[in-house]
Amino acid sequence: MTQYHAVMTDETGCEFGHTFNAVDRDAAWTYLDEQFPESRCVQLEDPSDTAERHQAIYDRMWEEEE
Repeated sequence: MTQYHAVMTDETGCEFGHTFNAVDRDAAWTYLDEQFPESRCVQLEDPSDTAERHQAIYDRMWEEEE
């Protein structure tokens, strides 16, 4: 199982986060569709996605300082 974090938008336009486990990304999408049919997923990350996003932020930060 992989831990995923989803950023969701509900029917009123408010954002909320939800962390859960799924066997793969397809199962994660299915889970979100079933559990939150009135909401839309705007971001879905597993730990490797999060690490890549953080690395990109650090890389840009160092480039701006040079």
